[in-house]
Amino acid sequence: MSAAFFVALLLTCAVVLGALRTWRAGRKRPARIGLQAAAALLLYFCLLPPTADEKFSADELIVVTPGATRAQFAALPSAPGVVALPGVDADAAIERVPDLGTALRRHAQARRLRVVGGGLPARDRDAARGLVAAFDAAPLPRGLVELDMPAGVRAGSVWRVDGRVEAVADGRVELRDPSGAVVAVQALDKQGRFALHASAKVEGTALFVLHVLDRDGAQADTATVPLSVRAGSPLKIVLLAGAPDAELKYLRRWAADAGLALTSRIALSDGVALTEGAAALDDAALRTADIAIVDERAWAALAAPRRQALIAAVHDGLGLLLRATGPLPAPVAADWADLGFRVQAADAPPPVALDRTLGLADSGLAFSRQALAVEAGDAAPLLRADDGSTLAWLRDLGHGRVALWLLADSYRLALGGAAPAYGTLWGDALAAVARARGGRDPSLPQSARVDERAVFCGIAADAAIGDEAGTRLPLSVDARGCAAYWPATPGWQALLGGDQRRPFYVRARDEAVGLAAQDRLRATRALLGAPVSTAVSATRGQPLPRWPFFLAWLVAAAALWRLERGAAAGSGGATDD
Repeated sequence: MSAAFFVALLLTCAVVLGALRTWRAGRKRPARIGLQAAAALLLYFCLLPPTADEKFSADELIVVTPGATRAQFAALPSAPGVVALPGVDADAAIERVPDLGTALRRHAQARRLRVVGGGLPARDRDAARGLVAAFDAAPLPRGLVELDMPAGVRAGSVWRVDGRVEAVADGRVELRDPSGAVVAVQALDKQGRFALHASAKVEGTALFVLHVLDRDGAQADTATVPLSVRAGSPLKIVLLAGAPDAELKYLRRWAADAGLALTSRIALSDGVALTEGAAALDDAALRTADIAIVDERAWAALAAPRRQALIAAVHDGLGLLLRATGPLPAPVAADWADLGFRVQAADAPPPVALDRTLGLADSGLAFSRQALAVEAGDAAPLLRADDGSTLAWLRDLGHGRVALWLLADSYRLALGGAAPAYGTLWGDALAAVARARGGRDPSLPQSARVDERAVFCGIAADAAIGDEAGTRLPLSVDARGCAAYWPATPGWQALLGGDQRRPFYVRARDEAVGLAAQDRLRATRALLGAPVSTAVSATRGQPLPRWPFFLAWLVAAAALWRLERGAAAGSGGATDD
């Protein structure tokens, strides 16, 4: 005997008994009996509502992920094709699965996935590839949700950290160094974005801390900012100039302080030059040099065979930076046009600022550029001013690179007390132009987290992971030179290979949850793209909502109670046909 039949039998018996009693009572018998029947029928539909046909995608599987909101749960259909991944606080009606692979094996008919919630964790993304047709994303938590910073920087340079904060209006961010001192502060813009700059002083690892403060100064979020500082190998620079100037003076001083191997020849007059080292352009010197810096007067003074040797060395990998310090003679302009830069005289441009480019806070410094118009063709901007104008260009030439530099007085940075910014300006420029040496660095995870997969690529077969306790864990490296690693403890760890040690930082599971949420959203959105036209429609019975039947039953019961009360108040023996 089914539950529906049992309920219908009980209600029918109640109606029959009620009708017999009402018939003997005598007053308003038809209305009272009709209301009793209606109330019983409505109560039956309230307990066991009728169903209506509902169309659904027979080949679609709905996957509820951690972070799903109550509103998203309420919008889920009551269908068998809904599963919940671990970490989802769902009711018992939703099928729970240990991972997406298990769900796809249980629902073999699924050809499309609709993801609901905070996004797929890393372990399930490979299984979902090519199947995700829709993603109903949960809102991001309040606080820090984006953080972008370099994996490693050179000692003495200025480094930058960018990010975005969610739902903290009129707030600000503070960057504190390992001692707790505030090294950078910035107010959030309308989109919640920020960009902070700080100096990398010594080689090693350091943990900075980023604090997010609301308009009242209360802390809304915090996150660790790990920084790995390396010494780097010194560049070998050949500098040729047609006359001394302040720019060369401070450039040579910075190169010496930075430990660069600089040889220079600066002409003073005919046959007289200021030399440092052996600034020769013979074949041996060009093969060992990383970059040559030449201005237009030094270029004009070079003999034709030496110019051809220099250009040939660039094709073989040497970097060449061309400094324009004034109008170019026609032969020099022709040579530089062959290198990809068509240069003509132009009106004197207005001064430019570099505060935003270099991360300076309203320094008030203004810089000049040479009065030249440049057509750079396929060259890319190497340096831009704050107003967007280009101050230097860079292009490939064979296996090497050649750059054109128009900034005339970067030494004002050193004079204005911004020596770290000056070092960063020239350090980044020379690193972009210089000869590429050594092997390719392995790819390290940027956001490693406890118990989540971290992927390393470009590593040797004997690579291993070392932690702060001195434990060494060998990695299983595949044929592509990649390996996966699941960190068990937070803190600094290192990729070990040969005599190299490359540190990386592992966050705790509950640290910077907004960053983890944004990573899941971004990775899940990247999986979108399954064709929606392949959906297969089917029909199933969907129970109607109970509350309309309950309200109707309540009205019928109230009316019946009113009639019964009136009948009891009247004469007991009277009849009313």
